Amino acid sequence: MDDHGLGKRIILLNMLRRRMMHGVNSEKEVVPGQYPLLNYLSKNPDASQQDLASMLFVSPASVAQSTKRLQSAGMLEKTSDPENLRKNRLRVTPAGQTVVDTFHALSDRVDRQTFRGFSEEEEAVLLSLLNRMIQNLATEEDLAMLRAMENQDTPHGKFCHHHTKSEEKTNKC
Repeated sequence: MDDHGLGKRIILLNMLRRRMMHGVNSEKEVVPGQYPLLNYLSKNPDASQQDLASMLFVSPASVAQSTKRLQSAGMLEKTSDPENLRKNRLRVTPAGQTVVDTFHALSDRVDRQTFRGFSEEEEAVLLSLLNRMIQNLATEEDLAMLRAMENQDTPHGKFCHHHTKSEEKTNKC
């Protein structure tokens, strides 16, 4: 099925993008896998560790370890849920928000380099193909979580494969 090495190319692309992002940002205290966690919390203050595990497709133990590190680094604060004292709520600190903002700028820069020379039409085709692959692999629950993470930039979320850039700007299907 993968006679052309397409799956390997996707893995290679991901590795190159991560290396570029980590290389530019290597002096920071945050490792690449922690950015999605900080980003989610910056948009969803007071989320629980269980919320994070579900939304990021990782184990609760992994979230606990990452949040502990980020809390020690002063990027997260943890409070008890007043309705359930066994549940913790997490919030990004101002220092953590600075990291999120810096990461967004870095991500934009890597995206510009990744897609340099692509036409709008080529980007739209690639987006459509990637979204189809995501839909082939994801469960309905996964897709709902992904849409929530992306804050539904289109009426159907970013994972709506039939939007072009001009349709996204006008929010039309």
